[in-house]
Amino acid sequence: MIEGIEIKGGASEFEAAVIGVVLDRISEEERAARQGPARDSRTLSPWMLADRPEEPNLPGEILRPR
Repeated sequence: MIEGIEIKGGASEFEAAVIGVVLDRISEEERAARQGPARDSRTLSPWMLADRPEEPNLPGEILRPR
């Protein structure tokens, strides 16, 4: 992980702050991606949801593509 970043060029303080925020956001997203998806223990896993029946309260006129 990079601890210090130096921004060179014609960036103002505001632009440098925006760059810092973007880099921080990227590092947070990368860390979250390495940890894997956050799952709620109350939700069913995708393989259990794969064969769920269709919703019974839908009107019969609605055609779903298969």
